[in-house]
Amino acid sequence: MKLRAVYPLIIGFVFVPAGFLLTVGILMLVLGKAARDYVFGGVILGLVVTTILGTAAVLVVLSREARVARLQTDFVNKVSHDLRTPLTSIRMFVETMQMGRLPDPARQAEALSIIAAETTRLSGLINRLLDWARMESGKRSYQLEPVAVSDVLDDALAALEPLLLQEPAEVSCRVTPGLPPVRADRAALADALTNLLHNAHKYTGARKRIAVSATRQGGIVTISVADNGPGIALPDQKRIFDKFYRAKDPLDRTIEGSGLGLAMVQHIVEAHGGRVTVQSTPGEGATFSIHLPVAGSTP
Repeated sequence: MKLRAVYPLIIGFVFVPAGFLLTVGILMLVLGKAARDYVFGGVILGLVVTTILGTAAVLVVLSREARVARLQTDFVNKVSHDLRTPLTSIRMFVETMQMGRLPDPARQAEALSIIAAETTRLSGLINRLLDWARMESGKRSYQLEPVAVSDVLDDALAALEPLLLQEPAEVSCRVTPGLPPVRADRAALADALTNLLHNAHKYTGARKRIAVSATRQGGIVTISVADNGPGIALPDQKRIFDKFYRAKDPLDRTIEGSGLGLAMVQHIVEAHGGRVTVQSTPGEGATFSIHLPVAGSTP
């Protein structure tokens, strides 16, 4: 049942009787002469107020659940499309080669290269879904130990290289000298940072510029990824870390993505005792920052 269909029922069976009882309660308080009239009037008003507040709370919960259900449906549709696309390409090239329609060795090599790329893309999507499933079930474990921030940056920037070969971008990296280590799972933190780098690369235009920095302020180390993309509207900034959520901008929706990336980043960072933030002005790019406590300090 759609949420809109529930509203007439609530109005008819909750708010109308509540309005009638509210009127009765007020009349008893105003016109009552005996003590019991005031008691009954107060009890009726209390029950009416409780009923109205309870119903409002239920409506809020139902609205939230309906929104999540819509996001899940969009997510399933998007993932289905993302799975179907590489599978279609793989099947097409395999069938073409089976039929002997690519006798030229150079064309065969090109087809095999495309199949390998599509297989990698498919594997990456499946691994991301499995990682999210482990996070949601609480089965994702982290091996926390002192890690040099520069090592994490090197891992993430190396993971970005394949994208840069396809679509070059100007990437800069600035690390404050003498930066202390953070207590982290190196692979997981590198995955989170790689996700931010991929987003920065994906959502920028032809002249891509990505700036990575690592600084310290007190007992907190901040790793930031800034881009020169279109930026993020303020309403989207408030919900961008919600699972399944994608920006309402139609241009953003044409870009491949599951809506889980930033939610996974937030999950990983919070598991490290840190937090992730975003600063953006539409038309001026966006900066995502991971804030982590220095190894040995209290978060």
